[in-house]
Amino acid sequence: MPFTPFHWGPSLLIGLMFFPLLNIPILIVSSVIVDIEPFLMNLQHLFFHSYVGATIVAILVAALAVPLKRKIEWISAHLVFLPQKATFRNILVASLLGVWLHVFLDSFLYPEMQPFFPLDGNPFLYLVSSATVYGIAFWSFVPALGFYFLRVYLVTRRKKADENEPV
Repeated sequence: MPFTPFHWGPSLLIGLMFFPLLNIPILIVSSVIVDIEPFLMNLQHLFFHSYVGATIVAILVAALAVPLKRKIEWISAHLVFLPQKATFRNILVASLLGVWLHVFLDSFLYPEMQPFFPLDGNPFLYLVSSATVYGIAFWSFVPALGFYFLRVYLVTRRKKADENEPV
C-alpha cells in the first residue's frame, strides 16, 4: 500500500484483540517499517516484501527494541495509554505479526512482489481487488478504535479500583 498507515488498521485490530500478548508500540512500528524499502527503491516491493525478508526485519526490530524495553513501556503507558510490560516474547511476536501482515496485504496489490521468495511469482496477486484490500485496511480501523477505547476504559477502571483498595 502506498500510504502505509493503512496497514495500522488490521494490525491494531488484531493487536488490541490480543492485548497484552502483543506489544502495541512495536506492532505499530513493525506494521509499516517494511515500506522503507519501496521508499528507497523507487516504489519497488522487493526482498523485504517477502516473508523471508520481512522476518529478517522483524528480528532486527525486536533486537533493537529489547534493550529499549523501559522506553517502550513508558510509550505504552504515556502515549498509547495502555500500560504493558515489554517482554522479549511480546516484542518478537508483535514484530513478526506486523511485518507478515504487511506482506500479506501487499501481496494482493503488487506484481513485482515475490512473497514466498526464493520461489518466483505471487500467487495472491489480484485475487482480491485493490479496492477490497484498501477497504478492509481502512474499515478495520473502526473496530480497532472500539477495542482501543474498551481497553483504555478497562485499564483505567482497574487502576482506579487498585487505588481505592485498602492496604
